[in-house]
Amino acid sequence: MLSITTAVIGFLLGLGGLQELVVRGIWNGELQPLIVGATGALVSTLLLVAALAIWRRWSQSSRVAMLAGALSIAFHVYGALPPARYVGPLAMTLGVGIGIALLAYAIRRREPPLELIQR
Repeated sequence: MLSITTAVIGFLLGLGGLQELVVRGIWNGELQPLIVGATGALVSTLLLVAALAIWRRWSQSSRVAMLAGALSIAFHVYGALPPARYVGPLAMTLGVGIGIALLAYAIRRREPPLELIQR
């Protein structure tokens, strides 16, 4: 279920990042939206890769999920800061929420399995 949710949110956030990149960055020639849009598209692509890693049960899925989650949280909090506020409240909530979910998944997966103690 986490992989599907991550894929959908990554796709939706990627659309916003591409819109910022193309419309304000390339067509209007603004540098800051170009950088923010390209970074947002990159973070969204990483979210899609994390969804694929979780779905396919890759051996490194927890590392990919941790990286994607941390970058998603950092990017969406930065993008929502004033004065520019390139990321709206809904996108920030989705980006931070899926980031926290991915970090929780990664932390849960990295715990060593319980072992029986023999005396």
